[in-house]
Amino acid sequence: MKNVLILTDFSACALNATHYAIHFLKNETCCFYLMHVHKSGSFTMDDLMSSATANVYESVLKVEKEQLQKVLDELKQSSQNDKHEFHSILDYDTFLQATHRIIEEKKIDLLVAGYNGVSNVKEIIFGSHTLSIIRKINCNTLVIPEDVTNSTPKTMLVLLDEKDEIESEAFDRILRTAEQHSLHVHIVRVYEKPMTQPRYDESYLMKQCTHINYTYKVIQNVPLHYVKSAYMQLHEIDMIGLIVQKESVFERIFKQSSVTEISKALKKPLFVTHP
Repeated sequence: MKNVLILTDFSACALNATHYAIHFLKNETCCFYLMHVHKSGSFTMDDLMSSATANVYESVLKVEKEQLQKVLDELKQSSQNDKHEFHSILDYDTFLQATHRIIEEKKIDLLVAGYNGVSNVKEIIFGSHTLSIIRKINCNTLVIPEDVTNSTPKTMLVLLDEKDEIESEAFDRILRTAEQHSLHVHIVRVYEKPMTQPRYDESYLMKQCTHINYTYKVIQNVPLHYVKSAYMQLHEIDMIGLIVQKESVFERIFKQSSVTEISKALKKPLFVTHP
């Protein structure tokens, strides 16, 4: 069984991400955990160790509890899939701490978060929480932009820079996802400068991708974000796969793009893995 953690703030964007994930995983046996983290910084796990503070728990979180239960009830009622079960989690720790702890406790295989565009000038790439998740939470993550519908994806673009190793568990997780969902994978190795030594990607792919429909290209002397934009204009791409590490493809693709370019790029779901 796959354990899936879906983050929600009860917005339309979060609800859309929830429905997309359920549809995307329709053929897999899954346990979905729908989690809302209370936004107030006044109450943390340490605070609630004292009985005095714990006494106000119900009043502070009453609205969130009711909203979370309502969404959970609607999901259970609308679901016609015997392979899926649903649970709710309400937390009041800091966002990243709560997310990390639940991933460990519930042995989460996939984290799901929505993205609703740049909401203010300080959130240049994603909303701050989603960006923090991608950078700091070591878990397979599916990021769903608000305008994405529940249509079944057929293609995935995987961008690799000179540092990304395809003979790795992170890349294998992308391949397994592609195989499970019968995705055609466009694998593009990008060298922003001339290639200095040969790689043997193709021989590895020929061995590992016997059940996967894929294409492989090498591009040199072009910045990553240009490759991403141009490739998506020339091909029908339904999803992007990225390996995220320090100074990674992710950072350079989105950090160097304008706000408008970022919003366009994030019209497609992102499947993120970590080394």
